[in-house]
Amino acid sequence: MIKFSLARLDREPIELEGVEPPEFLGLEPDDPLTSCGPVSYRLGVDKVSGGALIRGECRGEVSGICGRCLEPVVRKVEAPDIELFLELDGSGDEVDISEDIREELAAELPMNLLCSDDCRGLCPVCGANRNRQSCNCSAPESGSGAWSALDNLKL
Repeated sequence: MIKFSLARLDREPIELEGVEPPEFLGLEPDDPLTSCGPVSYRLGVDKVSGGALIRGECRGEVSGICGRCLEPVVRKVEAPDIELFLELDGSGDEVDISEDIREELAAELPMNLLCSDDCRGLCPVCGANRNRQSCNCSAPESGSGAWSALDNLKL
């Protein structure tokens, strides 16, 4: 959990640095991504009028399957420019910002995990991984396949 003391913030700016377990990301077992490493953070908390300004960075690692070639992939995920304003109501001794930081890092998760930006994917005919081998398959003809009837649809 990432917390800071309100009493200490009244006296001075706070530097927060640490590591959280992979479960910190909150990914579900049925998610296509898995958190595969600790989540590290380095944050500064400053008192400002009406609240606290949090700035810093957060990093983690996720693994999954490439959306084009179906190979296993491990990718770094980072939120390098976190800037959050929290309104402080004065109640309590500590403020837990874990959920706020989790959301910042979750916003950086890839929608479609790729092994590389230029991944060539699988051949639609034979299924060969085109990153590893070339095949002599010709592209399927236009107008063939299960969806070809939609080509003649008049709207």
